[in-house]
Amino acid sequence: MNGNYREYKLENGLVVALQETPTQTIAAKLRVNYGSSHEREGEEGMAHFLEHCLVTGGSKKYDPIQADEIRGSFGMFNAFTNIGRTYFVGQMLEEGFEKWLDYISNHVFMPRFDSERINGERERVLREISDVKSDPMYPVNIEFNRVFYRGHPKGRFGLGKEEVVRNADLERIADFHSRGYNPNNIDLIVVGGLPENIEELIKQYFGSHPKGENTRKEFPSLTHLQKKIVLHKPAPERINADNPEGSSAQIFLAYAGPASNHPDVYAIRAMNQILGGDTNSLLFQNMGLKKGLAYNIETSYDGDYNVGELQVIANVSAKRINEAVNTIFEEIETMKTKRVDTKITERIKRMAKYSLAKTLESNEGHISAIDMKLDEGLTPKSFMEGWDRVTPGRVQEAAKKYLPSKDKGKYILYIRDPLKNNHNKT
Repeated sequence: MNGNYREYKLENGLVVALQETPTQTIAAKLRVNYGSSHEREGEEGMAHFLEHCLVTGGSKKYDPIQADEIRGSFGMFNAFTNIGRTYFVGQMLEEGFEKWLDYISNHVFMPRFDSERINGERERVLREISDVKSDPMYPVNIEFNRVFYRGHPKGRFGLGKEEVVRNADLERIADFHSRGYNPNNIDLIVVGGLPENIEELIKQYFGSHPKGENTRKEFPSLTHLQKKIVLHKPAPERINADNPEGSSAQIFLAYAGPASNHPDVYAIRAMNQILGGDTNSLLFQNMGLKKGLAYNIETSYDGDYNVGELQVIANVSAKRINEAVNTIFEEIETMKTKRVDTKITERIKRMAKYSLAKTLESNEGHISAIDMKLDEGLTPKSFMEGWDRVTPGRVQEAAKKYLPSKDKGKYILYIRDPLKNNHNKT
């Protein structure tokens, strides 16, 4: 990381990570280790609602109108919440950096909670929840999360419950805020053309706030699936009105893999790329080009929060679902039984090297790299060393270990079929 990455702690426990780059701009991320998984019973949705209130509700120093003007002076400002954290991110010219520190420290530690803004954000959050629940994929995601995550926090619906948001008064919002928005739960990452006195500035704006309850947490591992589960559901909204017999069904094949800090991850990523990562992949070549079953088919891997999840996702002809499913498992068996060519693994390693180089060409990319360092101890050097260890043999071993067989495997096959009620499909 240009040899300039440095990390330290303030006396109150706030973690600071700084990276100098030869740019005229600065990118910053404040990670508050407090998200939807920290909500108690009856608080479902408070983390996300609080994030909204902090962004637009003003602070003790700035009223909401002043805060709007300051926020609008940055090149970019955003905030978002997931199960483990709430993030506040900004991009600005160097001359605007101290104003960002002033703004974000005041809003995070000393919010005003303006009642008019709170009620406005309450209605926005309720509308956001309604928008998501109005999407035909909402019940699909809820059912999938129930059977795949089986109670793990990663399967939570992060936007929460309408009644919680609707009934959250100022006292409840302030109480939820006080439990987690403490400096010992926060990481500040700053990358770019940094001012010479950056450490003094950070201490000035963040150093005086006292420690509080520790909400940093380790997430549990997800237990392995015990059996295969096939969910074949009607999806009438996917009917092709002009040509019903040509309608497309959706296939989601999901199975457990290792978490992101596992040594098998590099072989897993290579395996996924070979199976369905691009137009050279087995699935694209066979299902797409050879059989014409799908316009696009892809694989994915997510190992966050101590949960490894692998998926194959495709839209296929609703009249050829069985053929498509069989083809997917045929290519899975190919991955297990046929060792890939060394040229293929070398190509994938070059792609990984390119991706890393591309990432480190931007301040935001350096922030992502520091994220990985803080969370997993991973550096660009160790990242490439991990990829250097990938061989055809390791890829095949990963395929045998993690890819499921059709008959005896432990996986979830979710099929959304627009013709299920029109044809007697099973």
